[in-house]
Amino acid sequence: MGQRLVKLLNGVTRIRRSRCAPEELLVLLPSCLQSSKCKQRITNDITECKRCGQCKIKDMIELCEKRGVRCMVATGGRLALSMAKSDQIKGIVAVACEKELQEGMTGVFPKPVLGVINIRPYGPCTDTDVNIEEVEEAIGWFLRE
Repeated sequence: MGQRLVKLLNGVTRIRRSRCAPEELLVLLPSCLQSSKCKQRITNDITECKRCGQCKIKDMIELCEKRGVRCMVATGGRLALSMAKSDQIKGIVAVACEKELQEGMTGVFPKPVLGVINIRPYGPCTDTDVNIEEVEEAIGWFLRE
């Protein structure tokens, strides 16, 4: 059910044909994407990442830098919503589990969001992963480069 709703909400965003400039796009990541073994805390400032390569945070930062878009890590749904509701943000690429995506995507409506469901090889909320190509495609869709 969760995956279907995220796909439906993504479809609504794509039908609306929303577009934004790189500085108006936010890539929102869950804190569980960071390796649980990492001692470096990045939840307040993603630039604190040492880019060691233990998790996908390094790859996501590099992708966002390459595309010129904002990238933030949220520790929970309320923080993610407050980041997403900012007036400077015109589009969002959100990475999370189905439940968090559903809540977040409906919570910021009508702001356009493309959700990317994270991969949970160790169960929920720990050492999750993401398909970088899916995130890159979503960024490209908003920027229409």
